[in-house]
Amino acid sequence: MKGSLSKRRVSRGRKKQVTPLSKLRTAEVVRTVVDHPRRLEELFSLLEDKDVMVRERAAATLARLSESHSDRLLRVTERLKIGLTDDSAYVRWHIVYALSQVGSRHPSRASSIPDVFKGRLADDNRVVRSMALSALADLAAREPEAVAQAFAADAHAMPPAVARILRRTGRKPKAPALPSS
Repeated sequence: MKGSLSKRRVSRGRKKQVTPLSKLRTAEVVRTVVDHPRRLEELFSLLEDKDVMVRERAAATLARLSESHSDRLLRVTERLKIGLTDDSAYVRWHIVYALSQVGSRHPSRASSIPDVFKGRLADDNRVVRSMALSALADLAAREPEAVAQAFAADAHAMPPAVARILRRTGRKPKAPALPSS
Protein backbone atom coordinates (compact mmCIF):
# COMPACT_ATOMS: atom_id res chain seq x y z
CA MET A 1 0.00 0.00 0.00
CA LYS A 2 1.29 3.41 -0.92
CA GLY A 3 1.60 6.18 1.68
CA SER A 4 -0.63 9.16 1.31
CA LEU A 5 0.76 11.92 -0.81
CA SER A 6 0.71 15.28 0.80
CA LYS A 7 -0.18 18.23 -1.30
CA ARG A 8 2.64 20.69 -1.33
CA ARG A 9 2.64 23.96 -3.08
CA VAL A 10 5.44 24.17 -5.56
CA SER A 11 6.83 27.67 -5.78
CA ARG A 12 9.39 27.17 -8.47
CA GLY A 13 9.76 30.10 -10.75
CA ARG A 14 7.74 32.40 -8.51
CA LYS A 15 9.32 35.39 -6.92
CA LYS A 16 9.12 35.53 -3.15
CA GLN A 17 7.22 38.55 -1.88
CA VAL A 18 9.44 41.03 -0.12
CA THR A 19 8.04 43.02 2.78
CA PRO A 20 8.94 46.71 2.60
CA LEU A 21 11.29 47.82 5.37
CA SER A 22 8.87 50.57 6.33
CA LYS A 23 6.38 47.91 7.48
CA LEU A 24 8.86 46.15 9.79
CA ARG A 25 9.97 46.91 13.34
CA THR A 26 13.44 48.29 13.96
CA ALA A 27 14.95 44.99 15.11
CA GLU A 28 13.45 43.20 12.11
CA VAL A 29 14.88 45.82 9.74
CA VAL A 30 18.34 45.41 11.27
CA ARG A 31 18.15 41.62 10.85
CA THR A 32 16.90 42.00 7.28
CA VAL A 33 19.67 44.42 6.29
CA VAL A 34 22.30 42.20 7.90
CA ASP A 35 20.96 39.14 6.07
CA HIS A 36 20.41 41.00 2.79
CA PRO A 37 22.99 43.83 2.47
CA ARG A 38 21.45 45.11 -0.76
CA ARG A 39 18.43 46.28 1.23
CA LEU A 40 20.57 48.94 2.90
CA GLU A 41 19.77 51.09 -0.13
CA GLU A 42 16.07 50.78 0.68
CA LEU A 43 16.76 51.93 4.24
CA PHE A 44 18.59 55.00 2.93
CA SER A 45 15.67 55.81 0.65
CA LEU A 46 13.45 55.87 3.76
CA LEU A 47 15.80 58.45 5.24
CA GLU A 48 14.81 60.74 2.35
CA ASP A 49 11.05 60.18 2.70
CA LYS A 50 8.75 63.20 2.95
CA ASP A 51 7.06 61.84 6.10
CA VAL A 52 9.05 62.86 9.18
CA MET A 53 8.01 59.74 11.13
CA VAL A 54 9.41 57.47 8.41
CA ARG A 55 12.69 59.43 8.39
CA GLU A 56 12.93 59.24 12.17
CA ARG A 57 12.39 55.48 12.20
CA ALA A 58 14.98 55.04 9.46
CA ALA A 59 17.52 57.12 11.40
CA ALA A 60 16.84 55.16 14.60
CA THR A 61 17.30 51.93 12.65
CA LEU A 62 20.61 53.13 11.21
CA ALA A 63 21.76 54.02 14.73
CA ARG A 64 20.82 50.56 15.95
CA LEU A 65 22.55 48.97 12.97
CA SER A 66 25.70 50.93 13.77
CA GLU A 67 25.83 49.42 17.26
CA SER A 68 26.19 45.86 16.02
CA HIS A 69 27.35 46.18 12.41
CA SER A 70 29.20 49.47 12.05
CA ASP A 71 31.37 47.97 9.31
CA ARG A 72 28.30 47.90 7.03
CA LEU A 73 27.97 51.66 7.38
CA LEU A 74 31.66 52.42 6.88
CA ARG A 75 31.27 52.58 3.10
CA VAL A 76 28.23 54.85 3.26
CA THR A 77 29.34 57.52 5.73
CA GLU A 78 28.95 60.20 3.05
CA ARG A 79 25.29 59.22 2.63
CA LEU A 80 24.82 59.29 6.39
CA LYS A 81 26.13 62.85 6.51
CA ILE A 82 23.28 63.96 4.26
CA GLY A 83 20.87 63.11 7.08
CA LEU A 84 22.52 65.76 9.25
CA THR A 85 20.73 68.47 7.28
CA ASP A 86 17.29 67.11 8.19
CA ASP A 87 14.75 69.41 9.87
CA SER A 88 14.09 66.85 12.58
CA ALA A 89 16.48 66.97 15.53
CA TYR A 90 15.61 63.33 16.22
CA VAL A 91 17.01 62.33 12.81
CA ARG A 92 20.16 64.43 13.30
CA TRP A 93 20.71 62.99 16.76
CA HIS A 94 20.53 59.40 15.53
CA ILE A 95 22.76 60.11 12.54
CA VAL A 96 25.40 61.68 14.82
CA TYR A 97 25.15 58.61 17.04
CA ALA A 98 25.55 56.25 14.07
CA LEU A 99 28.56 58.20 12.80
CA SER A 100 30.09 58.15 16.29
CA GLN A 101 29.75 54.37 16.40
CA VAL A 102 31.42 54.06 13.00
CA GLY A 103 34.16 56.50 14.01
CA SER A 104 34.87 54.84 17.35
CA ARG A 105 35.03 51.34 15.90
CA HIS A 106 37.01 52.27 12.80
CA PRO A 107 38.92 55.45 13.76
CA SER A 108 41.71 55.13 11.23
CA ARG A 109 39.33 54.61 8.30
CA ALA A 110 36.87 57.36 9.21
CA SER A 111 39.09 60.40 8.76
CA SER A 112 36.39 62.87 7.67
CA ILE A 113 34.10 62.22 10.63
CA PRO A 114 35.75 64.71 13.08
CA ASP A 115 34.83 67.56 10.71
CA VAL A 116 31.20 66.43 10.82
CA PHE A 117 31.16 66.47 14.61
CA LYS A 118 32.85 69.87 14.65
CA GLY A 119 30.02 71.23 12.49
CA ARG A 120 27.38 69.75 14.80
CA LEU A 121 28.79 71.56 17.85
CA ALA A 122 26.74 74.57 16.73
CA ASP A 123 23.49 72.64 16.15
CA ASP A 124 20.20 74.13 17.34
CA ASN A 125 19.41 71.03 19.41
CA ARG A 126 21.15 70.47 22.75
CA VAL A 127 21.14 66.67 22.42
CA VAL A 128 22.79 66.82 18.99
CA ARG A 129 25.49 69.17 20.37
CA SER A 130 26.06 66.88 23.34
CA MET A 131 26.32 63.78 21.13
CA ALA A 132 28.79 65.53 18.83
CA LEU A 133 30.95 66.62 21.78
CA SER A 134 30.91 63.13 23.26
CA ALA A 135 31.83 61.61 19.89
CA LEU A 136 34.69 64.10 19.44
CA ALA A 137 36.03 63.31 22.90
CA ASP A 138 35.90 59.57 22.22
CA LEU A 139 37.58 60.00 18.86
CA ALA A 140 40.25 62.27 20.37
CA ALA A 141 41.23 59.48 22.75
CA ARG A 142 41.51 56.96 19.90
CA GLU A 143 42.72 59.10 16.96
CA PRO A 144 44.14 62.33 18.37
CA GLU A 145 45.79 63.30 15.08
CA ALA A 146 42.52 63.30 13.13
CA VAL A 147 40.78 65.47 15.73
CA ALA A 148 43.73 67.85 15.96
CA GLN A 149 43.68 68.26 12.17
CA ALA A 150 39.96 69.04 12.24
CA PHE A 151 40.66 72.00 14.55
CA ALA A 152 44.03 72.98 13.05
CA ALA A 153 42.73 76.13 11.37
CA ASP A 154 40.68 77.29 14.34
CA ALA A 155 42.08 75.93 17.61
CA HIS A 156 39.98 78.37 19.64
CA ALA A 157 36.84 76.57 18.47
CA MET A 158 38.02 73.32 20.07
CA PRO A 159 35.94 72.43 23.12
CA PRO A 160 37.99 72.41 26.35
CA ALA A 161 37.14 68.76 27.07
CA VAL A 162 38.56 67.69 23.72
CA ALA A 163 41.66 69.85 24.22
CA ARG A 164 42.29 68.19 27.61
CA ILE A 165 42.07 64.73 26.04
CA LEU A 166 44.48 65.74 23.29
CA ARG A 167 46.95 67.06 25.89
CA ARG A 168 46.74 63.78 27.82
CA THR A 169 47.56 61.81 24.65
CA GLY A 170 50.62 63.98 24.06
CA ARG A 171 49.11 65.89 21.15
CA LYS A 172 48.97 69.55 22.10
CA PRO A 173 46.43 71.63 20.23
CA LYS A 174 48.15 74.46 18.40
CA ALA A 175 46.81 77.96 18.70
CA PRO A 176 46.62 79.84 15.41
CA ALA A 177 49.26 82.46 14.83
CA LEU A 178 48.23 85.98 15.73
CA PRO A 179 48.20 88.45 12.85
CA SER A 180 51.15 90.79 12.91
CA SER A 181 50.48 94.50 13.00
